[in-house]
Amino acid sequence: MRSIGPTEIEQRLSILRAAMANSNVDITAVAPGDMMYYLAGYASYPDERLCLLLITAHQVAMVVPALNAAEWQTHTALPLYTWADAEGPHTALRAALSSLAVAQLRRLAVDDEMRADFLLHLMEATGGPEVIPLAALGAPLRLCKSPAEIARLQAAAAQADRAMQAAIEACQPGVTEAQVAWAAEQAFRLDGADYVCFTLVASGPNSAFPHHRSGQRVLQRGDAVIIDIGASLDHYKSDITRVVHIGEPPPAFLRAYEAVLRANEAARAAVKPGVTAASIDRAARAVLEAAGYAEQFIHRTGHGLGLSVHEPPWIMAGNEQPLEEGMVFSIEPGVYFPGQFGIRIEDIVVVTASGAHTLTGLDRQLVVKA
Repeated sequence: MRSIGPTEIEQRLSILRAAMANSNVDITAVAPGDMMYYLAGYASYPDERLCLLLITAHQVAMVVPALNAAEWQTHTALPLYTWADAEGPHTALRAALSSLAVAQLRRLAVDDEMRADFLLHLMEATGGPEVIPLAALGAPLRLCKSPAEIARLQAAAAQADRAMQAAIEACQPGVTEAQVAWAAEQAFRLDGADYVCFTLVASGPNSAFPHHRSGQRVLQRGDAVIIDIGASLDHYKSDITRVVHIGEPPPAFLRAYEAVLRANEAARAAVKPGVTAASIDRAARAVLEAAGYAEQFIHRTGHGLGLSVHEPPWIMAGNEQPLEEGMVFSIEPGVYFPGQFGIRIEDIVVVTASGAHTLTGLDRQLVVKA
């Protein structure tokens, strides 16, 4: 596992600090999660104990539960302000804020995943400054991936291809959705994943629910099976969706599948620097509308992927953000027929100078199991 070097961390902090200055933000506070890892090179397990990364124009401080302090010291040289369960975080938080020597705290930016009770502790300790979300700063943090990040995402995508193959092989009449999901989870675990993010297996009429949770329904002949899986590998995420049909698919299903496949291909072909996220959504949607499935495509075409499974850019109508080289996101058009079946084909692409490179490599043709 490659650690993030201090130079890379400083570059990220410089981008954040420039955005803070432009927005008159005095302190940015980040809780355990993907953004903390991105800015500090480490993030402890997120629980109810207050843990915060505090950043000003020139300084950084960490408020850390005492039970995590030794581990933090193995990952970072940041100044730590620790607190024990019996005493609570208030003294440590105030000491950390005092060390930052902010003359007047007017605006505080907080990361989007922060717990409400962490924010309440901050408000009490700081006297109630104006609070804005970190996303409102407009800092291009995590939006365009570095070559090293893309390499990690490529490795994660290859791992997801292998786990998907294991799930496909597990699909047969008589097994449950949960058993197929477990086949994918085992494959991820045995292949070295940090952890499994999701294994969504939706069979028969359940496949018409875009985010159905794998259950005890038994796969039967005539079922469409949507398999949507993802995991974390070296902190970076994967996400892939493929479709299996148990038994010979009827003509109506094959027509819909072909339309979704063409929508996936059209959207991926439309990707290049300078075009908008909305235009990629339109490319997929136009194919499905022309095929008569406009009403069945009920979600956006994609979402960004990186340290988080869902992050900007959002590939959807109304998002006129131009694509830039290094952006990574999903292309996942789908159609859903309540009570009958659903179809979704999802790939991960990275924007390159000449177009798009698809990270997921598994065949997109319909898998038919006897």
